[in-house]
Amino acid sequence: MGFSSREDLMVEIRVAVEDVGRVSGLMRRLATIFDRSSVSFDRSRKEVRVRSEWESRGVVNVVEAVEAWLAEDGVESATLSVGHRSYRLAGPTPAEASR
Repeated sequence: MGFSSREDLMVEIRVAVEDVGRVSGLMRRLATIFDRSSVSFDRSRKEVRVRSEWESRGVVNVVEAVEAWLAEDGVESATLSVGHRSYRLAGPTPAEASR
């Protein structure tokens, strides 16, 4: 069994957003969890990108941050992609948001 390079142990998590005007809230939230150099925004693709170690809680932390952002900023949904898989995260429904 060979040794893996650090690059092999990294994962890129992408969060596609519809409203780029609200992306700053998500970026701020993620910057409190990850190094600023690990979080970027690709305006042409409307994607926030997070690079994290594969074995870390990075994916879970991103999901939790996106869920909180959806709820607090009133964002309808975002699509989270890890590798070749994508997941749509929905914000709270109006009934849930008014609780």
